[in-house]
Amino acid sequence: MLKSLEKGGKMTGKIAYDLMLKLKGERIAGTDNHKKANRVIIQFLKDLKVEYETMEFPLHISEIGKGNIFLGSKKYEGVPYGLTVPFSVDGILEYAESFDQIENVDKNFENKILIMKNRPNISKFPILKKKKIKGIITASRSDDLISSLHLSSWMIEKKCIIPMIDIKYSDVLKLIENVGKRVKIQGKGKTFKTRSENIIARIKGKSKSKERIVLMGHTDTVPRSPGGSDNSGGIGIMAEMITYFSKNPTKRDLIFSFFSGEEWGLWGSRFFVARRERELKDCILGINFDVAGDPFGTTQCIVTASDYLVNVISFASKFSGTSLNVSKDIYSSDNMPFSLKGVPTVNFLRVGGVPSRFIHTDKDSVDYITEKGLSPLISFGKFFVETVGNSSINPIDRNIDEGIKKKIEGYFTGRGMELKDVVDSLKKIK
Repeated sequence: MLKSLEKGGKMTGKIAYDLMLKLKGERIAGTDNHKKANRVIIQFLKDLKVEYETMEFPLHISEIGKGNIFLGSKKYEGVPYGLTVPFSVDGILEYAESFDQIENVDKNFENKILIMKNRPNISKFPILKKKKIKGIITASRSDDLISSLHLSSWMIEKKCIIPMIDIKYSDVLKLIENVGKRVKIQGKGKTFKTRSENIIARIKGKSKSKERIVLMGHTDTVPRSPGGSDNSGGIGIMAEMITYFSKNPTKRDLIFSFFSGEEWGLWGSRFFVARRERELKDCILGINFDVAGDPFGTTQCIVTASDYLVNVISFASKFSGTSLNVSKDIYSSDNMPFSLKGVPTVNFLRVGGVPSRFIHTDKDSVDYITEKGLSPLISFGKFFVETVGNSSINPIDRNIDEGIKKKIEGYFTGRGMELKDVVDSLKKIK
């Protein structure tokens, strides 16, 4: 382990930051902007002479415009939810404190447009549809942020999409005073089926071992967001890591997966796992980089596996002199399909300052990210991958605690999905 620490030298984050600057702007999976970003990544890999392949898959997305709420002669502007556009519906305004109120058999919500503080759990949408609710209005986090919200694209197939719009908090307060009156909500934009692609790069290991480590990060953004912290930062870290390991391969294969469609329901990683499930038995660890670059934050590692792996990473952080907050839990990102299929995964992120506060808004810009903010995850990530990748005996216990397994399953079923639909049902889709 000492040799691993001494060998690599310091990685400053400059390579990561330089690539991030080329990925500026909204990158909705399957759109021209996202394809342009993928070309930047592919050229980066070509320049390094790293072998790669692309993996194409279908998904539903939305390009969203403005939304409006009409109450008599008054008009309130908002942002429609992705996958709900276009829409124009009217109904009687009603306020629902929680989903429990909606389930109340004594209340009739048919043809009502509901005001709710937050979006209901996605698994509840079939019930909302059955109750014939016409639309939902939610309150934004503040008056100065344009939140970008959307539903998961599996809901298209389930036919449980409901028109939704997010508006300023102050405007919601005005609407609440008009419960019982008729309103009209409109959302501009288009929802359509398209194709996107993952980029899968491989650095072959120096030994004959079939074992591999999969490093991953998503390349797409939510609509209206430039995706600086989420997830240009993560892709930048991947770029820095792949640059180093292309010159310093480990004993084990390293697979670098640049996934698309994460923001619409983890589509890229789900398709990867569906098509490469046989190879997963040789995958000793999945490492996900999602949300990074905050210069004034906390470096964290969320372990979706076992207490043993928590202890391994905690020891490694102390050994390397890295300040790292390590915990055991699930994390809503591309690691989840791997975890569902039994692969231990870890999620590296850096949060706490301005960039992470702006996630999924129009202000999630690379302007708030610095090389210094990227370097802690780069340095520890390199050290940890090099140590595990070069160990004579696999130090990772391929075990996921029962409590975490239940959380993983609950993550998907809580979104209204059957477990077979997460990966297995995608195997024959081209």
